[in-house]
Amino acid sequence: MTVIIFMAALGFLSVLLFALPKRAGELDPLEFRALANDPFRDKSASTLMTELVRGDMSKNVDKFLEDHYPARSFFIALNSYYLRFTGRNADQAVVMGRNGRLFDKPLDPTSVYIEKNVSKINAFSGDNGLKTVIAVVPSAAETAKEDLPAVHLNYFDGDIVAAVREKTDAYVPDIAGMFNKRAGEYLMYRTDHHWTMAGAYEVYTDIMEHFGEEPVNRDGFKVESYEFYGSYYRKAGLWLTKPDALEVWTSPELDRLTTKIGWGERTATYSGVYDRGQLKDGNVDKYAAYLWSNNAITVIENPEGNGKTVMLVKDSFGNSIAPLLALTYSRVVMIDTRYYNSPDLPLPSELVTEFGIEELIVVLGADSAVSDIMIAFLR
Repeated sequence: MTVIIFMAALGFLSVLLFALPKRAGELDPLEFRALANDPFRDKSASTLMTELVRGDMSKNVDKFLEDHYPARSFFIALNSYYLRFTGRNADQAVVMGRNGRLFDKPLDPTSVYIEKNVSKINAFSGDNGLKTVIAVVPSAAETAKEDLPAVHLNYFDGDIVAAVREKTDAYVPDIAGMFNKRAGEYLMYRTDHHWTMAGAYEVYTDIMEHFGEEPVNRDGFKVESYEFYGSYYRKAGLWLTKPDALEVWTSPELDRLTTKIGWGERTATYSGVYDRGQLKDGNVDKYAAYLWSNNAITVIENPEGNGKTVMLVKDSFGNSIAPLLALTYSRVVMIDTRYYNSPDLPLPSELVTEFGIEELIVVLGADSAVSDIMIAFLR
C-alpha cells in the first residue's frame, strides 16, 4: 500500500508538472530570482547537440523541472519547517530565531580577505592623505543576541570587527556597542542582513561626531513604512515569517538633493535619493529604492552642504547611510568596488584629486569584510 500511494502521488505530480502552465523566465516573488527558461526553446539542433555533448542539457533540464515543479513553494516551506522542528535549525543556511528574526550562518573570522581588504584601504587612504573611517557592520547575531535560538553555532562578528580595528589606524566605530545600548529599537531588519534607517542614522551620527561635524536632527524626518521581505527570507523558505517594515525617511532637504549615477556621457541624473518605483506593492526588492540600488559610481550633490566632499566606499549597506551623509556634505562621491571594473571610469584616486576630497568613509557588512569584494579597484 505504501508503494502504491507513493507511486500514485509521484505519477500525479508528474502529470501536473507537464500539464500546468509554466512561468519560465519570470521573477519568483518569494525567492527573488528568475525561474529557469525552457531548455529547448529557440535553440537550433546544433546548439542542443553541443549542450548534450558538454553535459549542459541534463543540467538545464533538471533546473527547469526543479523551478516548475507543482506546488514548489509549498514543498520548499514544508522541508524548511520540517528540518527546523526536527532539531536541525542551527545547521541551515538561514537560522530561525526568536521574535520572527532570521540569522545567517556564522562568518569565517580567519578569512585571508580581512587583511587584504584592510591593507588596500590603508594604502589608498595613506597615498591620498585621507582622514578615514572604516565602518564594519556586524550581523544581527552580534547586535540582537537576545533573538538567537537556544541552540546555535558560534558567531564571530565581534572578532571580525576587532581584526579590522587591529590592522588599521583608521577609526572603526563600535557598531555592536551602539546598537546594544539601544536594545529594543528596530536597528536591524528581521528578515534581511541590512540595517534599518534608524540603524544607519546611529552610525552616521557617530561618524559625524568623529569628524567634528554636526549631524542632522532625526526629528526633521517624516517616516514612510513599506512591507518588506529581505534576503534571509528568500533563502530560508520560511514563508510564514512576518514581513519587515522598510522605512523611507523623507524631508524637504532630501528632496532638494541631486543624484547622479554613472560617469561621463552615461550619467543619469535624478532628483532626490529614492527610486519610488521600487516601493510599489508587489515589488520584491524594496531595498533597491535607496539610491537606485547598487551602481559603480554615484554622486549626490547638496547645494546647502558644508562645502566639503566625502568619498564613500561601500557595499549595499552604504545605500541607506549615503542620503544622511549628503545632508551634511556638499557632495558625496560613492563608489561600489564590486562594480567598479569599467575602463571608462576614472581611478578612485583621480576622483579624490578632482573633487578635493579629504575624508573617506568605508561602509561594509561583516560578510564583505571576509570576502573578495573587488577592493583591488580602490587605487
